[in-house]
Amino acid sequence: GYTSAESIGESLTVLVPERFQSAHIAGVSRVVKTGETRIIGETVEVFGLHRDGHEFPIELSLATWEEAGDRFFSGIIRDISERSEMTRALAVSQRRMEAILESANDAIISIDDHGLVVSWNGAAAEMFGYTSDEMLGEPVAVVVPARFREAHTEGVKRVTSGGERHVIGQTVELAGLHRDGREFPIELSLGTWIVDDRRYFSGIIRDITERKVAEDAVQVANKALNEKNFQLEALSGKLAKYLSRQVYDSIFEGKTEVQVQSYRKELTVFFSDIAGFTDLTDRLEAEVVSDVLNRYLSEMAAIADECGGTIDKFIGDGIMIFFGDPQTRGRREDAIECVAMALRMKKRTAQLNAEWVDAVGPNPLQVRIGINTGFCTVGNFGSEDRLDYTIVGGAVNAAARLEATAELNQIQITHATYSLIKDRFYCRPIGDIAVKGISHELRTYEVVGEFKDLSPEQTIEAEIGDFKVSLNPSTLDLEAAQRAREALHTALAALDAQEDTESG
Repeated sequence: GYTSAESIGESLTVLVPERFQSAHIAGVSRVVKTGETRIIGETVEVFGLHRDGHEFPIELSLATWEEAGDRFFSGIIRDISERSEMTRALAVSQRRMEAILESANDAIISIDDHGLVVSWNGAAAEMFGYTSDEMLGEPVAVVVPARFREAHTEGVKRVTSGGERHVIGQTVELAGLHRDGREFPIELSLGTWIVDDRRYFSGIIRDITERKVAEDAVQVANKALNEKNFQLEALSGKLAKYLSRQVYDSIFEGKTEVQVQSYRKELTVFFSDIAGFTDLTDRLEAEVVSDVLNRYLSEMAAIADECGGTIDKFIGDGIMIFFGDPQTRGRREDAIECVAMALRMKKRTAQLNAEWVDAVGPNPLQVRIGINTGFCTVGNFGSEDRLDYTIVGGAVNAAARLEATAELNQIQITHATYSLIKDRFYCRPIGDIAVKGISHELRTYEVVGEFKDLSPEQTIEAEIGDFKVSLNPSTLDLEAAQRAREALHTALAALDAQEDTESG
């Protein structure tokens, strides 16, 4: 801040900060008196004093000489404020980075292109057991298990020479080697950079021992859980053999409470029995009887399941099934499905008889079937410790009695069931019958088949009071068939007229 005119002939101390002036004067005096030089010929960093009073860093190169017995000094001075500020900022940044590295929970390690450690934070020291002083300048391979060292060294060489990067920029799970010789699982994230044409590598390392222990524990728990699930599935599969599919599904899906409870509901009830089964057991070996009975019951159960029936129980060679609980399609559809099931069972039994001619002999299985629709009490009966899902009531007894009074290979139904299925199935009236245990007579019908399946040779019979019909279409010629149609139309017209009269 001083001009040349202002400075020539003036003391140099005006350019020296006050705290350095005594040392400056002493140094000049020493050189003049003794010739001893300390910083002459060197470049040093000191501070200069500006005219406005502020100090600033300078780089000073001093020289001295004698002339005519006098001592002279010269100095080349450079203002290094910018460089000093950059140096200070770099030092601050370095300290900040060191603080970050030292405060990190993960180990952070840097190596050069020869695999030598250039940075080793406190977490690395704690993780591997080596201090920073012990590792700086040493091969990082010391913390790499022996079986991985060759691959580690080859990887550093490959990337340094510009080759393919396999794990750079990724996070991988490996093993680390502690100072005490034990291996432990680590998670490693690798990065790389170049400074002054040299490649460096950095790794952020996390000890995942606890996580691996937890993962192993989860795997063990999952394995145990899978084994339990398998056991439960096997057990539930076995239990399913003792329960009807509908009851099993209702319980395991949480739709039904497993407790003593019952309720009234309209159901269609089915009973079947093999006629003369006792004689069959007397004629055949027990093993043959067992095979025949189990095959028969399995086939009938499969049909019942396909039709949506709830198998209540097997009673020796008898079967009890009901429709309408725990699942229902409506009272009419339940009755239709029950009758359709009975027809399928009758047909399948005939097919089985053809297969069993050699085993059973000339007298095949003959079945009797009874079906009734009515209100029953349905639910869980028994004690809190032992329950039986079943149905009870007069409608159940009526179905059982119908089965007992049915002819061989006959499906006998009550009028209650007939009224629900008559538009779908042809039924031949049997009449009113008295059965044991029921005070009133039951009007019954024999199910012949579904209308769509009837053959032209099928005789249609009905007798209701004064109304009687017996028709076999195959026996009528065209003229007779036309007269039969006219007679039926006349009968329908008379019934319609009577209905109009009664309603009017």
